Amino acid sequence: MADSPNYEGSNSKPISTINNSIPNRQVPVECPAIVHETVCVQADVTITPNVDVGTIQSFCEVGPTIGACPGTPSPTDTCVFTVSQNICVQVPLVFSATATAAPTGIVCGTPAVGPCPTACTHTIGFYSTHPNVTNSLITAAGGSIILGTDSIGASFTVTTANAGNVLSFNTPSPPAPSSPPFAQQYQLLYAQLLAANLNVLNAVTCSFATTAIATANSFLAASPPGVGMAGAPTVQAPLAEFNEGTAPECPGHCSEG
Repeated sequence: MADSPNYEGSNSKPISTINNSIPNRQVPVECPAIVHETVCVQADVTITPNVDVGTIQSFCEVGPTIGACPGTPSPTDTCVFTVSQNICVQVPLVFSATATAAPTGIVCGTPAVGPCPTACTHTIGFYSTHPNVTNSLITAAGGSIILGTDSIGASFTVTTANAGNVLSFNTPSPPAPSSPPFAQQYQLLYAQLLAANLNVLNAVTCSFATTAIATANSFLAASPPGVGMAGAPTVQAPLAEFNEGTAPECPGHCSEG
């Protein structure tokens, strides 16, 4: 005699059936976004004349007249005349527009093990030891990153050819100061500013970083090339906070292990 199915209780389904009936459900992920388009909505308004006739009354005027009516009698035995009235037509209108969105396709990426990556910052050390990442970001930015403003003052243009020097504190002089006490201060400033720009290019930013980068660019543009001026440590400190993930209301630091 064949073995009986494995049941849990008299009214239960077989365990194998219960296990197979549990669906593998994927929890949908919603990524809210807002888009807009300015549209012009128009409408045709038609005003149709209408006259409602009230109660018609006839009144006898003074005394009868002997003889025919003066003038020529109407051939239709009717009298037609036109009465006009100005009317201000107030038309309340409510304009609206509706939008629909429909998927038009998907571009597949490369699958990977683990959770989705989150926005986080990298330090000077990471970009220095990962030149492939650094060069890819510089190339995506058009091939160069200006530290400062064009060629003004102590500004310096970073490319894939010299990014390693900047990140290893060897920005050439000029524009970098060559003598103490500003030489080391400016080398650190160049490196922190480049790392901050690379983080922003890597889709990591916040208002704190935007302000810190703008301040550093202005400082370098105002600095005498090859000489420098006081204040570099104060300017580079916020950049370091951003790169190290400790800046207020900014992304944290990436795990670089």
